[in-house]
Amino acid sequence: MNSNSASIEFYKSIASNISDVKDVKLLPTNDNTHYDIELIKKFSGSNLIDLGSGTGLIVNNLIDDFEKITAVELFKEFSQYIVSDTNIRVVHENLLTFTSKKKYDLATMFGVAHYFNSDESLQIYNNVFNLLNEDAIFILKNQFGVEKTKTVTHSEELGSNYFAQYRELYFEIERLKQIGFHDIEVIDIYPSEANRWDDTHFYALVCHK
Repeated sequence: MNSNSASIEFYKSIASNISDVKDVKLLPTNDNTHYDIELIKKFSGSNLIDLGSGTGLIVNNLIDDFEKITAVELFKEFSQYIVSDTNIRVVHENLLTFTSKKKYDLATMFGVAHYFNSDESLQIYNNVFNLLNEDAIFILKNQFGVEKTKTVTHSEELGSNYFAQYRELYFEIERLKQIGFHDIEVIDIYPSEANRWDDTHFYALVCHK
């Protein structure tokens, strides 16, 4: 299954055994979320929607930076670790089907897009565009293919079947532009040692509506 359904099955097994906020990370020792938080804080404002919030490793550290935060996370086993606060609303829904009449100033999607194939991710990006106010920003941080798209269906390191598609960086940028995003800034967000593979690289794309 080269689609999100395979990723869901993989994460179901993780969710059923979770016991710590960092268990959502495939390699808990390789946690670079402090760089993610640092970047998002530069765009603090009235309301934020975070797509694929996991255990709240990011949003739990943004409470004082946004008036309202909507955290979208499929698994309740993960979201139980998101802090209970009056300005955080948790929505349990697959990103493929999530929509909202509410508009946001900032949308973030960190380390999630590769769990959706090309068609699925394009559907999500279109939904995100419609969620945003005019002049709002979408920050997409992910591992991208360096020279070409890389698709993985099994991980020896994890010892499991595992779907991930790391689309080539400029292929993804062009798709975002076709939707309507513009002035897309590419940020080399992590130190070089965080990029463990030669054929993929972490970038954050700051996309303006």
